Amino acid sequence: MINFTDTMNEQFKQMVELQTRSLEPMRAFATVATEAAEQVARQHYAVAGDVIDFAVKQANLPLNSENVSDVASAQMAEATSFSELMNNRAAEYADLAQQFSGKTKEAVDSVAASFKQ
Repeated sequence: MINFTDTMNEQFKQMVELQTRSLEPMRAFATVATEAAEQVARQHYAVAGDVIDFAVKQANLPLNSENVSDVASAQMAEATSFSELMNNRAAEYADLAQQFSGKTKEAVDSVAASFKQ
């Protein structure tokens, strides 16, 4: 009976090791995915703040002057500034995509190497 128990314990240990090794590739990709999700969410949060700031400025500009020409000029200047800011944010998104493309490739290479062994 002791021999049977030892055999069962050994089989359970082997099963746990196999499961751990089989789930390891998912861990590599999950790490990249969670990091990407966090950084993209933070980027969205920054963009949302920029949009709110722009909207508040636009809403307040007509209150600062009665001269329609001055208000229109100020609104155009703010719109141009906001457009440049959004272009910069778009470049930041592109940089994030490029970073995570590289990290994903590293994860793929790592996982592929582990399967070759």
